[in-house]
Amino acid sequence: MSRTASQRTLSRLLRQGSVYALGNLLLKASGLLLAPLYLNTTLLPQAAYGYLVLLEATAQLLLPLLGLGLTTGLLKFATDPAQRDRQEAVPFTVLSVSLGVALLVLGLSWVVAPRLGTLLGQPDGAMILRLFGVYLAAKLLSGVPLAFLRLRERAALYTTAILLETALLIGGVYYFLAHAQLGLRGVVQAMALASGSSALVLVGGMVRVVPRRWDPRLVGALMRFGLPLALAGVALPVLHVGDRYLLGWLADPETVAVYGWAARLSGVLNMLLVQSFQLAFAVIGLKALGEQPEGEAALHRRTFRHYTIWGGWIALALSLGAYDVTALLASDAAYLKADPLVLPLSLGYLLFGLYNIFVNVLYAAGASRFIAWNVVAAGLLNVGLNLWWIPKLGAMGAALATVVAYGVLAGGAAWRALRVRPTTYPWRVLLLVLALVVGLALPGYMTTFWPPAMRLAVRALLILLYGPLVVALRLYRPEELREGWQWLRRQWRQMRTPTG
Repeated sequence: MSRTASQRTLSRLLRQGSVYALGNLLLKASGLLLAPLYLNTTLLPQAAYGYLVLLEATAQLLLPLLGLGLTTGLLKFATDPAQRDRQEAVPFTVLSVSLGVALLVLGLSWVVAPRLGTLLGQPDGAMILRLFGVYLAAKLLSGVPLAFLRLRERAALYTTAILLETALLIGGVYYFLAHAQLGLRGVVQAMALASGSSALVLVGGMVRVVPRRWDPRLVGALMRFGLPLALAGVALPVLHVGDRYLLGWLADPETVAVYGWAARLSGVLNMLLVQSFQLAFAVIGLKALGEQPEGEAALHRRTFRHYTIWGGWIALALSLGAYDVTALLASDAAYLKADPLVLPLSLGYLLFGLYNIFVNVLYAAGASRFIAWNVVAAGLLNVGLNLWWIPKLGAMGAALATVVAYGVLAGGAAWRALRVRPTTYPWRVLLLVLALVVGLALPGYMTTFWPPAMRLAVRALLILLYGPLVVALRLYRPEELREGWQWLRRQWRQMRTPTG
């Protein structure tokens, strides 16, 4: 790929990533509207919020497993030149299989809910789990049309669909929790209503535009590629949310609630950068590798540097802003204990974003088995470190275990990706960014008990210092910053024109 073509591809990635990032920012901002309700112990006791965190963690564990890797298979097979003769049948075949799985999940949840409902410690536990089953089935089904929108690079339409579902969720929670005061059941009922409505609209829209072609040969190929990813789908959420379970076992629901709030704060990095980047890069990266089957992965190398620098700045800002955001939103001072947990959790998300760059190369190579074993190894390491460190360090032990496991995950994927497509990634940038983030965050933590105005001023100064230090260390050259500013101005002018 020529330099000009690489620049055009990177520009396309930045445009689509910006749309996803804007959507995720609005999504996170709208989600903050729920924080006063979730953190209000009159409406939702702290133990009930802890159970909500565990239900959300369960969804993150089950959805990748039950999805059978089909959405990733959709992206892989629809961009693979070797599958060109069967690509027209891929979307409808994937959708049909996902519909069957969703119906099976819905039926099973209805049967097992009475037996498992007592585990929630709620009087209406069976109904909560049945509603949770509706939520799972709807999420499985809507994942296919959402992946199809990404494949078509319809970032704005994808973002609109997600935001509309979130608006339904917020309205439902305010009605069922604040107005009807149904507690945990009200929150899960709102989740089921929002996801179910979204799935009906998205699936209906997809069926109208895709060829209704079913190819049984594709099912076998999709399963061979996707089943190892389903195994990885079991292990990967262990890195994301498995520590909540272990904290609930080794500590108490109150500790889980504090840790869950810290994860929500650090999750801003995941929502704003990691997810928005991955949503665009998963498709554009696969297409770039298909167009350039040999040589260095030029787009991946350039993306590595930009992602690391900007991700480090967001991680620093979240770490130094967590205390005051919590003090503003939480009615219980116990949630202030989440403050020191945000830095390691944010660094974990930063490393996970780098993993997405390397694993894209492995998707293109069809190395789904290695992906699975790499994720399983990192997940087992995470569990072992949690069992070792939580009894000694509490919630901080869980946070440190998570960042170490993410580092191992990214390192394993990088090792294999370099064997598939040797590429000169700028590792110096990663090391210096990690040093900058930690080096600026630690002095900021010393201001925790200062007067609020003084604390905010010092921490804001530390966050702003990150930029000049990046230039001083030549992670960005001044001429690159000028080029970036000119690119932003061109994009702004295009957006203001009728055709833009």
